[in-house]
Amino acid sequence: MTKRRHQRFVRRLETEFSADGKNYRAISSDLSCSGIFIRTNHAFTPGTILDIIIHLPDGTSASLKGRVCRALKTPVVSLKNGMGIELIDKDAHYRRFMGTFTGECEEETSPSTKPETIREIPKPARDEFLIVVCGQCNVKNRVNKSRVAAGPLCGKCGGPLVFQA
Repeated sequence: MTKRRHQRFVRRLETEFSADGKNYRAISSDLSCSGIFIRTNHAFTPGTILDIIIHLPDGTSASLKGRVCRALKTPVVSLKNGMGIELIDKDAHYRRFMGTFTGECEEETSPSTKPETIREIPKPARDEFLIVVCGQCNVKNRVNKSRVAAGPLCGKCGGPLVFQA
């Protein structure tokens, strides 16, 4: 039986975090509505409060605040070094991004506190995705078909994704 309150999703996203006047860049690998795992060799001690910025696949950035729950540092390369973070505060961008997987993060905010643009976006009954290779960096990107007209950007380099028929 698991102790986790929310389902985790494996997404490798570029992440910046800071605490005690120190700034670092890393990769977040496991995401949920209540926490994330940041893969880094610069783990802070449990209890440390971090300011976190996650660069989302749609080109936006999510601002989060979190508390380090566990820190793993091992010389064994095959094991994940990093920090398990309990999220204390998350913005609308992160809630919307996690809502694309389950819809549960968006429910944590009352409709009156959501920005008008987020409340008006209709959710498709079932999301369908395309895999598009970036012409600049050759990274595969998963793009929701309903967002193709919005001109999606590469999650790695930020270049525009070109769809071929």
